[in-house]
Formats: sequence, structure tokens, C-alpha cells
Amino acid sequence: MTEHKPSLITSQIDNQYYDYSPDWYADVGQKLFQTMIIQSILPYVTLTTGFIIPRLKAYLDNDFTGDVYRTKTTALAQYINLYSGTDYVIHFKYSTVLNVVYITMMYGVGMPLLFPLAAFNFFNQWITERIIVAYQVRLPPALDDKLTNNCIGMLKGAPLLLLFNGYWMISNRQIFSNAWSYKERSFETMKSGHVASLEVNWATPMLLLAGAAVIIISIQLVFKDTLMKFGFAMSSKKI
Repeated sequence: MTEHKPSLITSQIDNQYYDYSPDWYADVGQKLFQTMIIQSILPYVTLTTGFIIPRLKAYLDNDFTGDVYRTKTTALAQYINLYSGTDYVIHFKYSTVLNVVYITMMYGVGMPLLFPLAAFNFFNQWITERIIVAYQVRLPPALDDKLTNNCIGMLKGAPLLLLFNGYWMISNRQIFSNAWSYKERSFETMKSGHVASLEVNWATPMLLLAGAAVIIISIQLVFKDTLMKFGFAMSSKKI
């Protein structure tokens, strides 16, 4: 990024890679993919610990006899907290979904394997969350649709990342045009020579889609009430 303008801002970015170069994919991209693989397996780790830790605490409480009437607790509230399960932290679940979606949309065009990996992640979450809610946690409190609507509102920015950052990734000249630049020292990273331009190339359709998406979203935000009157927007109903 340090080769791009405005230099007042980009010069503050401390990074060894100037762009999405082949070296970036081999280094940063590989670590990112490994992190997403670990993220997709974590639901099963959470499920396993959710069974083992409460059961171990209960056995320690009754001296490994398995007798639920034998306890070391001295208050009813302590006994209830020990055997009734933990609270369901739904906000943590939403943050995991947002994290997977945004990372996949941000880098998915240049790393297509992120899309099936994200689907695998969501499938694992769907399975484990059903088991957790049924067997591990207390009955979640009744919630309205505000939290869900907030999450959906946050997800609306993900397609824009897909289009804009995807355009920048596939318009890389080093990968698709075999472009190169001189290096003053052998240990330096080669500059990409990749700058924003109106040149028509293989990535132009994605740039046009990105511009159209910005226009459509802007019209929906500014003329939301008017569009809803004519049936061109999704109506919102309170539960």
C-alpha cells in the first residue's frame, strides 16, 4: 500500500507487501486459510467442553459418586447454578457469523476455497448449536427480532467488500499480466505497479457491479419510504 496515493496515509501502513502479490498469498493468505479451518472446527471443541466441564464439576461436587442428592454446596442458588447449565451467549454466536462472512467476502474472490470453507463452518455451527441449546445451556430468554435485524443490517456491507476488494484482487497486474518492477535491493519486496484506473480489462465487470451496488444502496437509503409505498422495498413488521 505504501506505493499508492495519498502517500500521507499509505506511508503510515507498515506492511512488507505492496499488494495482493503471489508472495502475499503464500504467506498471509495461507495463514488466513489456516485460521478459517481452525474456526470451522471450533464449534465441536465448544460442544465437547460444554459436556465435559459441567460433568466434571458435578462429579467433584458429589465426590465422584454420581449421586445428585449428595453435594458440597451450602446454598440452593449454588446448587442450581452448578446443575442447571450456563447462560446462552447469543451475542457471541452472532459475532462468529459476522467474522466468517466478512473474511470470506473480503478475500473470497482471490481465495475461492474460502466459500466452501465458510459453508462448512456454518454447517458445523448449525449442528452444534442445536445440541448446545437442547442439552447444555439454560432456556434462552424470549427475544424479539431487533438483534437479528441488527445482524442483517451489518451483513449488508459484506457484498460491497466482495465487489470492491474482489475487483482489486483480480485486477492485479503481477498475477494476470505478468508485470514486474525493478528492485533496488534483493531483499526488498517488488512493487506491484497496481493503481486505480479507468482502463477496461478483465476486472471491469466487477467494478461496474460494485458501482451499481453503491448506487442502488444509496437510493434505498435516501428514498426508503417512497420506494416502500410503491412496493420496491422490503417492508418491516414488528413482532
